[in-house]
Amino acid sequence: MNTRSAGRELAFLALNQLSQNTNPDPDQLLLAATRTLRNYAKDQVKRVRRHLATLGEAFFNDNLTQQENPQKLDFEKIHKNIIKLETCTFQILESLELPELLNQSREAYSFAGEIVLFVRKNKSRIDELIISALQIRKDKEKHWNFDRILSVEKNIFKIATAEFLMKPDCPPAIIIDEALKLAEKYGAEESTKFVNGVLSDLSNNVLTS
Repeated sequence: MNTRSAGRELAFLALNQLSQNTNPDPDQLLLAATRTLRNYAKDQVKRVRRHLATLGEAFFNDNLTQQENPQKLDFEKIHKNIIKLETCTFQILESLELPELLNQSREAYSFAGEIVLFVRKNKSRIDELIISALQIRKDKEKHWNFDRILSVEKNIFKIATAEFLMKPDCPPAIIIDEALKLAEKYGAEESTKFVNGVLSDLSNNVLTS
């Protein structure tokens, strides 16, 4: 993981854990990122337990049904739950990459602190830009708004938008690609597509208007 990628991920993990009055020095960033990863792992374990309960219930019900109708076993439903379990366990393993992620250079922590400070100081402007991009991003059934999107996606948007403003000479595709890595690692199934669409609209339409 290169310095800037590590810095972005540290900023993403620390953003919600740091209070407004906390100076984002390396020690504070380390503590905040550790707490976020711990909470993330706990949430995934809870999801595994829920999916296991659902899967167990499905097997129980299908066993009862199979006694009356041997052809009734719902393999598709069982398969979907197994896929969900595989996804959760993969994400738990991702969250356990703590030593590698946190054992970064001073430059990575410095970049993370720079992003966090910029997001704080420019909160209103960043939120305004994200909201404008969300208003563009519609489909036939949903109109996304800033208050309803997931915290993971919201923080990815904040960090990417901060980079757009901090580094106007950086190709937007690079910033978006880094955001997609975070969405793929920490987001839900549809996060990558959603993040790509919103940030593309933000880069191509909002920031150029």
